Amino acid sequence: MNNMKKIAAACAMCIAILAAASTAWSGNGVQRYEFDDALGLPGSYVACLGENITFTVHVTGTYREFVTDSGNYHLLDNWKMSHEFTGVLTGRTWIGKGVSPFSANVGPGQAAQWVSRITAKPLTGDGPMFKFENEFKVTVNANGDLVVDRPSEPEFGESVRCIGKY
Repeated sequence: MNNMKKIAAACAMCIAILAAASTAWSGNGVQRYEFDDALGLPGSYVACLGENITFTVHVTGTYREFVTDSGNYHLLDNWKMSHEFTGVLTGRTWIGKGVSPFSANVGPGQAAQWVSRITAKPLTGDGPMFKFENEFKVTVNANGDLVVDRPSEPEFGESVRCIGKY
């Protein structure tokens, strides 16, 4: 999901700015997002559905961020997502629900990661259900060495798994 990569890059920029703060502080809040399939038409091909699908995602994110006395910045950002998937050829519609917790810390050692888990059911009828999972993780140790680099691949259409009829 290219949108996730864009959001992660924006978060990284904000994290770098906030990490410069040297005094301890904390905050929390709720944010709402909405975005469409970054690929647009014809959408992402899903082999087990036999067609391309497009989607819109609605996100409610609750977050907590804080800076410790040592100057390390931490962000815990928990997303609850609802998806509307549409088959380009058939017009079939699925409603998906899922979560995508994100966490990051910046200091002598740095880490950022998220996991997305979505399950979709047909809006009407007894069509196929499907699941999608995606994860991303980067860890850099206190010496600046890259320890873990797990990019958010494969893309959406390649990781959908059909799980039977609803």
